[in-house]
Amino acid sequence: MEYLIAVPLLLGHLAVVVWVLLAEKRQPTATLAWIQAVLFLPILGILLYLVIGTTRAKRVAAKATRAHDYVERIVEKYRLRDVSACETECLEPRAQSLLQLGDRLASMPATHSNHAEILVDGQDTYASIAAAIDAATDHVHVEFYIIQPDQTGIALRELLVRKAEQGIQVRVLVDAIGSVRLPPDFWSSLEAVGGQAARFGPIHRLLNRFRRHERVDFRNHRKIVVVDGRVGFTGGINVGREYLGLDPEMGRWRDTHARLTGPSVSGLQRTFAEDWFAATNELLDDERYFPTPDPAHYGQALVQVIDSGPDRTWSPIEHLYTHAIALAQESVWICSPYFIPSQSIEGALISAALRGIDVRLLVPERSDNRIVTLASSSWYRDLIEAGVHIHRYQSGFIHAKTMVVDHWVGTIGSANLDTRSFDLNFELSIFLQDEEFADQLREQFETDLEHAREWTEADERAIGIGKRILRALARLLSPLL
Repeated sequence: MEYLIAVPLLLGHLAVVVWVLLAEKRQPTATLAWIQAVLFLPILGILLYLVIGTTRAKRVAAKATRAHDYVERIVEKYRLRDVSACETECLEPRAQSLLQLGDRLASMPATHSNHAEILVDGQDTYASIAAAIDAATDHVHVEFYIIQPDQTGIALRELLVRKAEQGIQVRVLVDAIGSVRLPPDFWSSLEAVGGQAARFGPIHRLLNRFRRHERVDFRNHRKIVVVDGRVGFTGGINVGREYLGLDPEMGRWRDTHARLTGPSVSGLQRTFAEDWFAATNELLDDERYFPTPDPAHYGQALVQVIDSGPDRTWSPIEHLYTHAIALAQESVWICSPYFIPSQSIEGALISAALRGIDVRLLVPERSDNRIVTLASSSWYRDLIEAGVHIHRYQSGFIHAKTMVVDHWVGTIGSANLDTRSFDLNFELSIFLQDEEFADQLREQFETDLEHAREWTEADERAIGIGKRILRALARLLSPLL
């Protein structure tokens, strides 16, 4: 009797979930993946859908939107838009086009007169960040997805403690899942001297989120450091010994970060202010955090700070990537550790290659996620047939998230070319229109290619049936990764 009752009840639940999935405005591939999950693994599939399958985290999105609105008032209050107003009349049409798109999608408009320095790997990045923090005279804002409780995390904490003891305002924000290894009292020494530390999406709130049917996997994947509102850092590097190449399993860790000076730093500060408010309800409503840029000419770079997250109607970083690829005249060189392209990115890459653009994709030979690696490789055949050159990095793990188009625009950021970065995580990337910066990214890309091997049609033909099946299964799961 219990069996006769349970089966119709389960079928009823399955029907409801399938109907909800069909009614939601998500990509067809994602809808099919979830339907397959709930049909073939009914109980587990429904549980996973309730935990991570709903398309919008209403409370997270609402709070992020509220933070955005509050900080927007600060922008207007201190006339930051006037400070960073970008004259576009003298720019070429494609530059104007990319700027117009970015200004519609990002929180801050593009800014002129910036200087950007490319930082390669953890050692140089940590040294540059430490030097900037050590020179701070007013405040230090630090935001990372991962801070490990190892020698790198401890060194950062001790530096921040020293600055707080000097009267510098110090705020640290980490993601609760990314930095789950941090013990509860890790920041107690900082807080004891007046510093502040917070976690985005605290783990102790997850059960409440389950009951509200909200997403628990909308994570803050951004990496931001702002010192005195005048020096900023962002990119792909977190804080941990693995970023110094000290993880015996991963070996050498190749990554890229950027140091910014000029009015673009206000864009990084604004994003930090929004994230800080979302995590703590503290509004950083003080002119000291958004100083007027010095009259000195920092440099020639035109910078767009593009913030993206699940609270947005459109995916800003995905749209900027797609549009920049479409505007390419000579070359598109992309590095991404996790490559699960959306239909728009895949289409843009194939279209560019078919019209004769030199399209190169640099991915790891092996990564820290085997399923993602398998899913990623399922796109190789179509891309190679279109003329895309795929290179697999063999000297350790390449974690850099960069793109350079022609000698025109380059980007560095936290976003991978995958569904999670475009739709699920809070991310940040900078797009710079500057020939010198673009050429530096090109030089680094060419250096990395010396440690990579091109994956060819012959390699694809040599793949056995077992590997092809695993690829296909991983690809089915790709919308959920």
